[in-house]
Amino acid sequence: MLNIYTMRTFRLWMTVILACIAWEGLLAHVPDGVRRPGKASNKVNYRAVCAASTSAIDQDINNVRARLLGGGDCWWNFDDGRYIVPKVDVSSGQAEVSSIFAGSVWLGGLDGAGNLKLACQDYRPGGDNDFWPGPLSDEGITEASICANWNKHFKVTGNEIRRHLANLAEGKLGKEDIPRGVKGWPATGNQNFVEVWGFDLPTTQQGLAGFFDKDLDGLYDPLKGDYPSIEIRGCQLDRYPDEMVFWIYNDQGGGAEHARTLGRPIQMEVQVQSFGYVTTDELNDMTFQRYKLINRAPDRIDSTFFAMWVDPDLGCYTDDYIGCDTTKT
Repeated sequence: MLNIYTMRTFRLWMTVILACIAWEGLLAHVPDGVRRPGKASNKVNYRAVCAASTSAIDQDINNVRARLLGGGDCWWNFDDGRYIVPKVDVSSGQAEVSSIFAGSVWLGGLDGAGNLKLACQDYRPGGDNDFWPGPLSDEGITEASICANWNKHFKVTGNEIRRHLANLAEGKLGKEDIPRGVKGWPATGNQNFVEVWGFDLPTTQQGLAGFFDKDLDGLYDPLKGDYPSIEIRGCQLDRYPDEMVFWIYNDQGGGAEHARTLGRPIQMEVQVQSFGYVTTDELNDMTFQRYKLINRAPDRIDSTFFAMWVDPDLGCYTDDYIGCDTTKT
């Protein structure tokens, strides 16, 4: 599920996908040693620009084990696909078979003069990136230290939320009673965030991670009954899944070059919520991602296109059939 909305009205523009296809070449898999982000690059790196995201986390609350990365891509570990359904006990020694090799975000649009602004990610060959971790300022910029702070994923479970609500019902109102996932949730106004993570939340418009705001003051305070929730347009904010992961990335990177596409930066901030449920039906074999796109550039962006590029491979990527060693983590 991709539930997408932006701070401005977006319209589809198919030229962008053609531009992305031109550099991608529609390869289902690139050779070993080419796609891996750790490979040396001939490009000059300046100290002020952001470093590529290295954050990775597995969403694995139900029958799916899905790798999430912080640089615009997901579902792989830079060597193998890591979208496993059904997942197996890793201690059993049984090989896990992935149904997706990799996936990532492609987006772009036109500035007021009709110039193309573009950001696409695929296999990160030679360490080339179009996305970097963290939010942007209201002026659409960031810096290396901010990117470094946000080079992480924020996770909360349904059990933590239920324990938090039970604590409140029992009159346990101390900060020490708040489960870590609830306490450190990156929601607007969270006074506990810096205590958990060691840096401050931004104060930009359009908010941060979704939450149920019990007293409707617009600020996240768990001790007033607030808790993390799924923020999807048209849905009530009192709903929460059994597992939820949140992260932010951008395409400005402190002035870093769009080395993958050579496209002009959009100055787009992307906020992602990935979540899943433990059930006895088909939902137990699913994961969901919700994307919020925020144009932080000073000017409007028009005719914008957003899509998920996906390389689906069942098991071994060399023959689209089971046979590769996919036990790597």
